[in-house]
Amino acid sequence: IHNPNRTKRKYWVRLGRTSLWWENFVNNIVVAEEWRESFRMSKENFMKLCDKVRPFLLKQSTNMRSPISVEKQVAVTLYYLSDEGRYLKVANAFGIGKSTVSETVRRVCKCISIVLGPEYIKLPTSEQDVKQAVSNFYDAHRFPQCTGAVDGTHIFIKQPLENATDFVNRKNRYSLNVQAICDYRYCFMDVVIKWPGSVHDARIFCNSKLNEMLRNGSIPSLPKVIVPNTDPVPICVLGDPAYPLLPYVMKEYPGGGSISEEQFFGWRLCSARMVIECAFGRLKG
Repeated sequence: IHNPNRTKRKYWVRLGRTSLWWENFVNNIVVAEEWRESFRMSKENFMKLCDKVRPFLLKQSTNMRSPISVEKQVAVTLYYLSDEGRYLKVANAFGIGKSTVSETVRRVCKCISIVLGPEYIKLPTSEQDVKQAVSNFYDAHRFPQCTGAVDGTHIFIKQPLENATDFVNRKNRYSLNVQAICDYRYCFMDVVIKWPGSVHDARIFCNSKLNEMLRNGSIPSLPKVIVPNTDPVPICVLGDPAYPLLPYVMKEYPGGGSISEEQFFGWRLCSARMVIECAFGRLKG
Protein backbone atom coordinates (compact mmCIF):
# COMPACT_ATOMS: atom_id res chain seq x y z
CA ILE A 1 0.00 0.00 0.00
CA HIS A 2 1.43 3.36 -1.02
CA ASN A 3 1.93 5.77 1.88
CA PRO A 4 1.63 9.39 0.65
CA ASN A 5 3.28 10.71 3.83
CA ARG A 6 6.41 8.61 3.40
CA THR A 7 9.54 10.62 2.73
CA LYS A 8 10.93 10.04 -0.76
CA ARG A 9 14.37 8.44 -0.81
CA LYS A 10 16.95 10.96 -2.05
CA TYR A 11 19.46 8.35 -3.24
CA TRP A 12 20.20 4.63 -2.91
CA VAL A 13 23.95 5.07 -2.42
CA ARG A 14 25.51 8.32 -1.30
CA LEU A 15 27.74 10.02 -3.84
CA GLY A 16 31.43 9.42 -3.20
CA ARG A 17 30.90 6.31 -1.11
CA THR A 18 32.97 3.49 -2.63
CA SER A 19 34.04 -0.06 -1.77
CA LEU A 20 37.56 0.35 -3.20
CA TRP A 21 39.16 -0.26 0.21
CA TRP A 22 37.48 -3.67 0.56
CA GLU A 23 38.14 -4.55 -3.10
CA ASN A 24 41.86 -4.17 -2.44
CA PHE A 25 41.53 -7.07 0.02
CA VAL A 26 39.54 -9.15 -2.46
CA ASN A 27 42.08 -8.56 -5.24
CA ASN A 28 45.08 -9.35 -2.98
CA ILE A 29 46.52 -5.86 -3.34
CA VAL A 30 46.99 -5.24 0.39
CA VAL A 31 49.80 -6.87 2.36
CA ALA A 32 49.04 -9.92 4.51
CA GLU A 33 49.39 -7.97 7.78
CA GLU A 34 46.41 -5.81 6.83
CA TRP A 35 44.04 -8.75 7.34
CA ARG A 36 45.01 -9.18 10.98
CA GLU A 37 45.11 -5.43 11.65
CA SER A 38 41.66 -4.83 10.15
CA PHE A 39 39.79 -8.06 10.95
CA ARG A 40 41.76 -9.51 13.89
CA MET A 41 42.57 -12.71 11.98
CA SER A 42 44.63 -13.96 9.05
CA LYS A 43 43.16 -14.30 5.58
CA GLU A 44 43.30 -18.10 5.92
CA ASN A 45 41.19 -18.09 9.09
CA PHE A 46 38.90 -15.47 7.58
CA MET A 47 38.12 -17.74 4.63
CA LYS A 48 37.58 -20.72 6.95
CA LEU A 49 35.02 -18.68 8.89
CA CYS A 50 33.29 -17.68 5.66
CA ASP A 51 33.07 -21.31 4.53
CA LYS A 52 31.44 -22.35 7.80
CA VAL A 53 28.70 -19.72 7.67
CA ARG A 54 28.27 -19.58 3.88
CA PRO A 55 25.19 -21.87 3.68
CA PHE A 56 23.35 -19.59 6.12
CA LEU A 57 24.36 -16.19 4.67
CA LEU A 58 24.31 -16.87 0.93
CA LYS A 59 21.50 -15.06 -0.89
CA GLN A 60 20.18 -15.38 -4.43
CA SER A 61 20.52 -12.66 -7.05
CA THR A 62 17.26 -11.20 -8.36
CA ASN A 63 16.22 -8.59 -10.90
CA MET A 64 15.83 -6.10 -8.05
CA ARG A 65 19.08 -6.64 -6.18
CA SER A 66 22.58 -8.03 -6.26
CA PRO A 67 23.21 -9.43 -2.77
CA ILE A 68 26.33 -8.72 -0.71
CA SER A 69 28.81 -11.58 -0.86
CA VAL A 70 29.36 -13.78 2.19
CA GLU A 71 32.97 -12.59 2.41
CA LYS A 72 31.88 -8.95 2.50
CA GLN A 73 29.19 -9.65 5.11
CA VAL A 74 31.73 -11.34 7.40
CA ALA A 75 34.29 -8.59 6.78
CA VAL A 76 31.74 -5.87 7.63
CA THR A 77 30.92 -7.61 10.90
CA LEU A 78 34.52 -8.22 11.95
CA TYR A 79 35.55 -4.68 11.06
CA TYR A 80 32.61 -3.29 13.04
CA LEU A 81 33.41 -5.43 16.10
CA SER A 82 37.16 -4.75 15.97
CA ASP A 83 36.89 -0.97 16.30
CA GLU A 84 34.34 -0.10 18.99
CA GLY A 85 31.40 -0.36 16.61
CA ARG A 86 30.88 2.72 14.44
CA TYR A 87 28.27 2.27 11.71
CA LEU A 88 29.28 5.33 9.70
CA LYS A 89 32.96 4.39 9.61
CA VAL A 90 32.17 0.84 8.46
CA ALA A 91 29.69 2.11 5.87
CA ASN A 92 32.30 4.45 4.41
CA ALA A 93 34.95 1.71 4.30
CA PHE A 94 32.75 -0.80 2.45
CA GLY A 95 30.67 1.55 0.32
CA ILE A 96 27.31 0.57 1.78
CA GLY A 97 24.61 2.27 3.85
CA LYS A 98 24.53 2.46 7.64
CA SER A 99 21.27 0.52 7.76
CA THR A 100 22.89 -2.23 5.68
CA VAL A 101 25.78 -2.38 8.14
CA SER A 102 23.32 -2.73 11.04
CA GLU A 103 21.37 -5.54 9.36
CA THR A 104 24.54 -7.34 8.29
CA VAL A 105 26.18 -7.25 11.71
CA ARG A 106 23.07 -8.61 13.41
CA ARG A 107 22.62 -11.36 10.81
CA VAL A 108 26.25 -12.53 10.87
CA CYS A 109 26.54 -12.43 14.68
CA LYS A 110 23.35 -14.48 15.04
CA CYS A 111 24.62 -16.96 12.47
CA ILE A 112 28.01 -17.36 14.17
CA SER A 113 26.31 -17.81 17.54
CA ILE A 114 23.92 -20.50 16.31
CA VAL A 115 26.26 -22.34 13.91
CA LEU A 116 29.66 -22.13 15.61
CA GLY A 117 28.65 -21.63 19.24
CA PRO A 118 27.86 -25.28 20.08
CA GLU A 119 30.99 -26.44 18.23
CA TYR A 120 33.51 -24.27 20.08
CA ILE A 121 31.86 -23.20 23.35
CA LYS A 122 31.14 -26.41 25.25
CA LEU A 123 31.92 -27.99 28.60
CA PRO A 124 33.84 -31.27 28.87
CA THR A 125 31.41 -34.08 29.72
CA SER A 126 33.39 -37.29 29.14
CA GLU A 127 36.08 -38.62 31.46
CA GLN A 128 38.67 -38.36 28.72
CA ASP A 129 37.83 -34.72 27.98
CA VAL A 130 37.85 -33.80 31.68
CA LYS A 131 41.20 -35.53 32.23
CA GLN A 132 42.65 -33.70 29.26
CA ALA A 133 41.30 -30.36 30.48
CA VAL A 134 42.71 -30.93 33.98
CA SER A 135 46.08 -32.01 32.61
CA ASN A 136 46.33 -29.01 30.28
CA PHE A 137 45.38 -26.57 33.04
CA TYR A 138 47.98 -28.04 35.40
CA ASP A 139 50.73 -27.92 32.78
CA ALA A 140 49.96 -24.29 31.99
CA HIS A 141 49.18 -22.88 35.46
CA ARG A 142 50.39 -25.51 37.98
CA PHE A 143 47.04 -25.88 39.74
CA PRO A 144 45.82 -29.50 40.16
CA GLN A 145 42.34 -30.91 39.56
CA CYS A 146 41.10 -27.75 37.86
CA THR A 147 39.21 -27.55 34.57
CA GLY A 148 38.92 -23.75 34.31
CA ALA A 149 38.05 -20.45 35.97
CA VAL A 150 34.64 -18.79 36.27
CA ASP A 151 33.73 -15.14 36.74
CA GLY A 152 31.24 -12.47 35.73
CA THR A 153 31.68 -9.28 33.75
CA HIS A 154 29.36 -6.38 33.08
CA ILE A 155 28.40 -5.52 29.50
CA PHE A 156 26.99 -1.99 29.39
CA ILE A 157 23.66 -1.50 27.61
CA LYS A 158 21.17 1.28 26.94
CA GLN A 159 18.46 1.90 29.51
CA PRO A 160 15.79 -0.82 29.05
CA LEU A 161 12.19 0.22 28.56
CA GLU A 162 10.94 -2.19 31.24
CA ASN A 163 12.29 -2.90 34.74
CA ALA A 164 15.20 -0.53 34.14
CA THR A 165 16.26 -0.43 37.80
CA ASP A 166 17.02 -4.17 37.72
CA PHE A 167 19.82 -3.48 35.25
CA VAL A 168 21.61 -0.84 37.33
CA ASN A 169 24.89 -2.30 38.59
CA ARG A 170 27.08 -1.23 41.49
CA LYS A 171 28.63 1.51 39.33
CA ASN A 172 25.17 2.98 38.66
CA ARG A 173 25.26 2.02 34.99
CA TYR A 174 22.87 -0.16 33.00
CA SER A 175 24.40 -3.53 32.18
CA LEU A 176 24.02 -7.27 31.77
CA ASN A 177 26.02 -9.43 34.17
CA VAL A 178 27.58 -12.09 31.95
CA GLN A 179 29.02 -15.26 33.52
CA ALA A 180 31.64 -17.26 31.66
CA ILE A 181 34.12 -20.05 32.32
CA CYS A 182 37.31 -20.48 30.29
CA ASP A 183 40.02 -23.13 30.01
CA TYR A 184 43.80 -22.88 30.26
CA ARG A 185 44.03 -21.21 26.81
CA TYR A 186 41.57 -18.41 27.73
CA CYS A 187 38.92 -20.04 25.49
CA PHE A 188 35.34 -19.86 26.73
CA MET A 189 33.65 -23.16 27.58
CA ASP A 190 30.29 -21.86 28.83
CA VAL A 191 28.57 -18.47 28.76
CA VAL A 192 25.40 -17.22 30.49
CA ILE A 193 23.94 -14.00 29.05
CA LYS A 194 20.54 -13.26 30.55
CA TRP A 195 20.93 -11.71 34.01
CA PRO A 196 20.50 -7.98 34.84
CA GLY A 197 23.46 -6.02 36.13
CA SER A 198 22.09 -5.86 39.68
CA VAL A 199 22.24 -9.66 40.14
CA HIS A 200 25.13 -11.01 42.22
CA ASP A 201 27.70 -13.37 40.69
CA ALA A 202 26.89 -16.07 43.25
CA ARG A 203 23.20 -16.10 42.33
CA ILE A 204 23.99 -16.41 38.64
CA PHE A 205 26.32 -19.33 39.33
CA CYS A 206 23.83 -21.14 41.58
CA ASN A 207 21.21 -21.00 38.81
CA SER A 208 23.58 -21.89 35.98
CA LYS A 209 23.91 -25.06 33.94
CA LEU A 210 27.58 -25.23 34.99
CA ASN A 211 26.67 -25.54 38.67
CA GLU A 212 24.01 -28.15 37.92
CA MET A 213 26.37 -30.28 35.82
CA LEU A 214 29.11 -30.16 38.46
CA ARG A 215 26.64 -31.02 41.22
CA ASN A 216 24.87 -33.94 39.51
CA GLY A 217 27.99 -35.49 37.99
CA SER A 218 27.28 -34.66 34.34
CA ILE A 219 30.85 -33.38 34.43
CA PRO A 220 32.76 -36.32 36.00
CA SER A 221 34.36 -35.39 39.33
CA LEU A 222 37.30 -37.82 38.93
CA PRO A 223 38.56 -37.67 42.57
CA LYS A 224 42.34 -37.91 42.93
CA VAL A 225 44.73 -38.05 45.88
CA ILE A 226 46.97 -34.96 45.67
CA VAL A 227 48.84 -35.30 48.97
CA PRO A 228 49.68 -38.80 50.31
CA ASN A 229 47.54 -40.04 53.20
CA THR A 230 44.77 -37.52 52.52
CA ASP A 231 41.29 -37.76 51.03
CA PRO A 232 40.95 -37.67 47.25
CA VAL A 233 40.10 -34.28 45.75
CA PRO A 234 37.44 -33.91 43.00
CA ILE A 235 37.85 -31.65 39.98
CA CYS A 236 36.89 -28.01 40.47
CA VAL A 237 36.58 -24.58 38.92
CA LEU A 238 38.26 -21.47 40.29
CA GLY A 239 36.31 -18.39 41.34
CA ASP A 240 36.87 -15.10 43.13
CA PRO A 241 35.67 -14.43 46.73
CA ALA A 242 32.15 -13.64 45.44
CA TYR A 243 31.50 -17.32 44.72
CA PRO A 244 30.44 -19.93 47.30
CA LEU A 245 33.02 -22.41 48.56
CA LEU A 246 31.87 -25.83 47.35
CA PRO A 247 33.52 -29.22 46.76
CA TYR A 248 33.75 -28.28 43.09
CA VAL A 249 34.37 -24.52 43.50
CA MET A 250 37.65 -23.21 44.95
CA LYS A 251 38.16 -19.54 45.74
CA GLU A 252 40.98 -17.43 47.07
CA TYR A 253 40.97 -16.33 50.67
CA PRO A 254 42.83 -13.54 52.51
CA GLY A 255 45.95 -14.28 54.49
CA GLY A 256 48.34 -12.34 56.68
CA GLY A 257 51.67 -12.47 58.44
CA SER A 258 54.64 -14.42 57.10
CA ILE A 259 54.43 -16.53 53.97
CA SER A 260 52.96 -19.95 54.73
CA GLU A 261 51.79 -22.95 52.75
CA GLU A 262 48.22 -21.62 52.94
CA GLN A 263 49.28 -18.24 51.57
CA PHE A 264 51.28 -19.86 48.80
CA PHE A 265 48.22 -21.95 47.89
CA GLY A 266 46.10 -18.79 47.79
CA TRP A 267 48.66 -17.04 45.60
CA ARG A 268 48.79 -19.98 43.22
CA LEU A 269 44.99 -20.12 43.03
CA CYS A 270 44.75 -16.37 42.38
CA SER A 271 47.42 -16.60 39.69
CA ALA A 272 45.66 -19.47 37.93
CA ARG A 273 42.27 -17.75 38.16
CA MET A 274 43.59 -14.82 36.11
CA VAL A 275 42.86 -16.77 32.92
CA ILE A 276 39.22 -15.66 33.06
CA GLU A 277 40.20 -12.03 33.69
CA CYS A 278 42.51 -12.14 30.68
CA ALA A 279 39.79 -13.79 28.58
CA PHE A 280 37.37 -10.96 29.41
CA GLY A 281 40.08 -8.42 28.63
CA ARG A 282 40.64 -9.95 25.20
CA LEU A 283 36.90 -10.09 24.53
CA LYS A 284 36.38 -6.42 25.37
CA GLY A 285 39.50 -5.47 23.40
